[in-house]
Amino acid sequence: MCKFILLTIGFIVTEALLALIFSIIAQVYYKKATGFDFKSIFKGIIERIFLSISLINDLPHALTFFSALKLATRLKHTEAKDEHNDFNDYYLLGNLSSVLVAISYAHIYRNFETIEIFNKICN
Repeated sequence: MCKFILLTIGFIVTEALLALIFSIIAQVYYKKATGFDFKSIFKGIIERIFLSISLINDLPHALTFFSALKLATRLKHTEAKDEHNDFNDYYLLGNLSSVLVAISYAHIYRNFETIEIFNKICN
């Protein structure tokens, strides 16, 4: 029960911090106050849950599937030629950080018992 509670709290706190960080980065990138884009936040959470569950269940090929889906959705995006490289950088860094967080979630879940701080809290 302790594992479930700690992982849930950690997930909620991490996702709230990610939403804040990505919102700030988007405002800097778009150079205007965009506020929180709840649709994008929700999509990011679903993506990280999908990747985390896949990695926890030894399905690393889900990363390839995820990449193909992201590429397919990216091909529909249109922007001015001078904005192309900036948007690609923003898009790439956002996806890489999202995948890194999902890998971290899976690592923490799989190695929960060996992480000392969790042992101290749960015992």
